[in-house]
Amino acid sequence: MTLLSRSRRHVGMLVAGLFGFLLVSNLIPDPLASGQWRVPIPESFTCSQTLNYKFRNIGIYLQDNFGFRATLPILRRDLREVLGSPDSRPFYTGRDGQLFWGREQTPAQSAGALVRTANVERFVTMVGEMQRVLAPRGTRVVVAIPPNAQSVEVEALPNWYDALNYPTTEYDLALAGLKAEGVTTVDLRAVLKASARPRYLMTDTHWNSRSSVLSFNAVMVAAGHPDWQVDPAAVLGPPIPAARGDLLRTTRLPSKPESEEPFAIKDRAAPARFDPALVHHNEHAAFKSLAYDYAPTGQRVLILGDSFTGGSWPRLFLNADVSVVAWIHESRRVTGSCDFNFDDVKAFAPDLIIMARTERFFPCYGDDWPVGLPRPWFHAVPKNVAP
Repeated sequence: MTLLSRSRRHVGMLVAGLFGFLLVSNLIPDPLASGQWRVPIPESFTCSQTLNYKFRNIGIYLQDNFGFRATLPILRRDLREVLGSPDSRPFYTGRDGQLFWGREQTPAQSAGALVRTANVERFVTMVGEMQRVLAPRGTRVVVAIPPNAQSVEVEALPNWYDALNYPTTEYDLALAGLKAEGVTTVDLRAVLKASARPRYLMTDTHWNSRSSVLSFNAVMVAAGHPDWQVDPAAVLGPPIPAARGDLLRTTRLPSKPESEEPFAIKDRAAPARFDPALVHHNEHAAFKSLAYDYAPTGQRVLILGDSFTGGSWPRLFLNADVSVVAWIHESRRVTGSCDFNFDDVKAFAPDLIIMARTERFFPCYGDDWPVGLPRPWFHAVPKNVAP
């Protein structure tokens, strides 16, 4: 008499066969893999250097080119497309091939399905308190939130997005709250929707360079300086093929053809420098606080932003009466919010502050609050502190 029933033996054989297939698959070249090393081997390498490189990177090579690691994600993508099912990858595809970021609750935020009222109110309170503190110094605050692509490229959203119809978004709530606080705002969604497509890069979370310039110009008008606008033709070069965007770089999907008008700014400002007043930096090496000198006299401008504005907006003050323009990240962490250092802001003593944190990160999370900015609620219990 056997210890296992026939059905259990069959299940056991099936499981053993499955594990065996998975093991053997690691020895079968993937038909959709490129068969290349992730980092090309320099031609200058000697034979011994090449062997040493391959020995140290053999694991990555096998990961890239064996085990059906390229085929399975594509089969999954095609199957979900046939079923008309929203994808659960970090991004999803729109009607015309536009890629949209799918994490950090971005789709629900843009559609209005997610409205974190308390977090938005905290952001509004923070900006209002900043303006109250800085007003006696003559500083003006303008808020311009770079929208999610889903909030602008609505024509390209996938069909299942049509079922999402909510009356109010976090962006709407923030604009209404800031207006009640007396803070100047710019609805960049309306600015960009009024422009021609494409407004965002097809394979990237960011807007394209033309949208960046149009948004900058709208902020200058709102700040009371319409003469500070720049002509897009003067700062953008002719279209060239765009590199793979950040939504494709970590995938095995093929590149999508698109072009981009690169910035071609004839800098009026001196090269970027560190400013002694801006001593605190974002944790990411690419987001250091920087200042750009324009002239011996003129207004001092400070941009609190992120990757949507860093490296471009500080250089666009070509027609402005400014002495120095500085840029700092609006958080200590790339994915954080509302925890920049307000002591740096006061030390820099700007005449104009432009707050431009992207839509998916602008609500103030948890107990985030700028260092050095007074809290308007004195009896609040900080997060993770027992009452």
